[in-house]
Amino acid sequence: MQNLDKILLHIKTESENECKAIAMKANNDCRRLRSEYSKKEQDDYWNYVNTGTKEIDKRAGELAALAAEEAKKKVYAVQQYMIDRVLALAARKLSALPTRAYNDILEKFKIEPGLKPEFLVEHFREDLTPSVTRALFD
Repeated sequence: MQNLDKILLHIKTESENECKAIAMKANNDCRRLRSEYSKKEQDDYWNYVNTGTKEIDKRAGELAALAAEEAKKKVYAVQQYMIDRVLALAARKLSALPTRAYNDILEKFKIEPGLKPEFLVEHFREDLTPSVTRALFD
């Protein structure tokens, strides 16, 4: 029986050693897998952050371009408003001139007498606009 006890003890010892080896291997495999998944998780996170940052930068650029376009429109509208006011003032001043002085101006520009000041200013609008714009906004 003593041999049987030795065999059983040997089997028990071998089993315990095998179980310890299996448990150690399983622990090592778990550690390795956790490390791999942790790295993949970090990579996915930073890919997500970088993609989001690129999208934000793109959208910010689009919004800046849109804002610049809107600002240009508003500046142009103000310029047109001011030009209209200046030309209306010019028409009022021409209307206030004595008839002879006004007709002299018409004659100087080779325009038939009797043209109303409003039409005269509109007739020369394109020629007057650049100089009015420079005077007002430069």
